[in-house]
Amino acid sequence: MSEFEEIRGCLIEMKDLSALMIDLAFSSVMYNSEDIAEEVYLLEEKMDDLTLKVKRLTLRAAKKEKDPESLLSIIDLADINERISDAAYGIADIILRDIEPHPIIRKIMEDTEEELGRVTVRPGSVLIGKTLAQLKLPSKIGTRILAIKRGDRYIYNPGRDDTVEEGDVLIAVSSDMDKLRKLAGEEVEEEE
Repeated sequence: MSEFEEIRGCLIEMKDLSALMIDLAFSSVMYNSEDIAEEVYLLEEKMDDLTLKVKRLTLRAAKKEKDPESLLSIIDLADINERISDAAYGIADIILRDIEPHPIIRKIMEDTEEELGRVTVRPGSVLIGKTLAQLKLPSKIGTRILAIKRGDRYIYNPGRDDTVEEGDVLIAVSSDMDKLRKLAGEEVEEEE
């Protein structure tokens, strides 16, 4: 794979990652979710790694270019995505620093009937090996999967044909997150 193909792949991932981070950061505030704010922190570290990788690859490619200055736009694009991820990090930090939300945000949090969270798919889960289309989570349990974290890779806005695997971390918005946790094989604390 050439440097340019690798750079292209990294930039596409950075674009998807920055969009997901902004969505998750705002959602972490709207739903008062430390879980999702922490996910934004993890994604920010991944974005830092991707930014560094793009810059290194671009410098390597510049050695072979007749006009290396033409590659500056690649570095600029990586920096812009990095700034977007830093902004998302700043938004999520509001939740993790336990800053009291503005009354308007508090009112939105009270009015929402949905919850945002991370759920790990455990061994033996009924979700394993099924596509999102087969699971019909939105209609059956009021859950929408925003992203699937598989190892250190993310599947952003997963489609109907994406399959759930053991060990996946599902980032979801749901009217009943406990139902998703049970399906995933996670222990659910019973309310007293």
